[in-house]
Amino acid sequence: YNLWRFFMNKLLTAKELSEKLNLSISKLAIDRMKDRGIPFVKFQAQGQRGAVRYPMSEVQAFMENNMKAKA
Repeated sequence: YNLWRFFMNKLLTAKELSEKLNLSISKLAIDRMKDRGIPFVKFQAQGQRGAVRYPMSEVQAFMENNMKAKA
């Protein structure tokens, strides 16, 4: 993953992404636990839960690569 591209991205929270895609936050969490779905990054200090963020470019790429029918 290109680090420069990461820093140039808008990072979405799970709440923001769930609202944009009309998915539940729980569905996003389950996909993360099962290592599937939209790529994410997790910022975590030792001993803390951490903050999950979704880079917008990864969201767009995931949607393009997983589209079943083209509009």
